Amino acid sequence: MKTQKLRFAILAFGSVLFTSCTSLLYTSIDVLRPAKVEFAMDANDLLIVNNSVKQPANLGHKTEMYNEPAKSIHITTDSLSIFCLGALTEEIESRDFFSSVQLVPNTVNKTHNFLRSTELSPQQVKSLCANYHSNVILSLDKIKVDDNLVESYFDESSSFLGSLELQFETYWSIHYLDRPEIKTIQFNDTVSWESESYHRKKVFNDLPKRADALIDGALNVGHKSVDQFIPHWEKVDRYFYNSRNKLMKQAMDSVYVKNWKSAISLWQTAISKNENARIKAQAANNIAIAYEITGDLNKALQYAQNSLLFMGGMTAVDYDSFMRLSDYISDLTIRKKEATILNKQLGN
Repeated sequence: MKTQKLRFAILAFGSVLFTSCTSLLYTSIDVLRPAKVEFAMDANDLLIVNNSVKQPANLGHKTEMYNEPAKSIHITTDSLSIFCLGALTEEIESRDFFSSVQLVPNTVNKTHNFLRSTELSPQQVKSLCANYHSNVILSLDKIKVDDNLVESYFDESSSFLGSLELQFETYWSIHYLDRPEIKTIQFNDTVSWESESYHRKKVFNDLPKRADALIDGALNVGHKSVDQFIPHWEKVDRYFYNSRNKLMKQAMDSVYVKNWKSAISLWQTAISKNENARIKAQAANNIAIAYEITGDLNKALQYAQNSLLFMGGMTAVDYDSFMRLSDYISDLTIRKKEATILNKQLGN
C-alpha cells in the first residue's frame, strides 16, 4: 500500500517571488499531509463499493423566492452516488497508493431505507472481496444533500441576488477481508453558487440548473474526499528575509540556485559575526526554512525557535513578523507530529 509517487520526497521547493515588501522574498512549497483515515498496512487491493440508497425526490430540496414562503420541490438524485464514487475512484487511482483500485458503481444495498445508513454484512464483504480479488473495501453507505435556492433583494443597490447552496453528508465504512473490525467515517461538504444583477431573470439564468448543480456537487465531493483517505500534497507559504547585510545577500544568491548548504553556512556566519538582533533573527528564520525544504524538520524547528529568541533581544519587534514566525513554529510542530503518522501510512 505504499505509493511510489509519495515516497520519493516530502516536499518540493517552489519558485521565489518578490512580495510587496522589498525586504521579504516569498516562496511556495509543497508539503505532504497525512490522510485523516488510516488503512491497514497490508491493504493493497482496494474495492470501492456503492452501498447507498437513493435520496427520495421530495426530500431536502427547497426554493425561497423574494417575498414568498419557502417551498419544497421534487428533484431526482438517482445518480449522485455514482458520480461521487466515479470521481473518487479516478482520484485514488491517480495517487498510485494501492496496488489495484476497482469500483462497484451500482448499489448493492437492497434495504430501500434511505434514512438509515446500513453497512455491508460480513457475508457481503467476503463475497465482494472474492469476486473482485480485493482485501479491503471502502463503502459509501449514504449520500445526502440539502440544497436551497434563495432569492434576495437589496434596496441599497436595487439589485437581486440568487444563491444556490448544496450541503452534502457522506457516510463511509472500511471493511477488511477476514477481519471483524469496521471503521466508519462521516464527512460534510458545502458547494455554492451566487449571481447578482439588476434584472431578476438574469440572476437565475446565470446560476446552474438545479440538476446540473447536484451532479457538479457530487463530483466535487468525490474529488475532495480523496484527501481524507490518501496522503496528499498541500502548498504552504514561506518568507525569506533579504536584508542589506552582505552575508544575507550572498546567502540569497545561493537560494536562487537552490544551493542550500551554502546558504545555510552563510546565514550561520551572519549569526555568529553580527551583534544586531534583527539580523540574527532574520538569518535564523531563513535557516529554518532551508532545513524544512531539505527535509530536516528537527533543525527547522530549532532555528525557528532560535529566531524567536533573537527577536526577544530587539528594541522594537514588527507585529507581522512576530505573528508570521509564531505561526511558522506552530506549523513545524504540527508537521513533526504528522511525519510520524505519514511514515506509518506510507510504510516507511
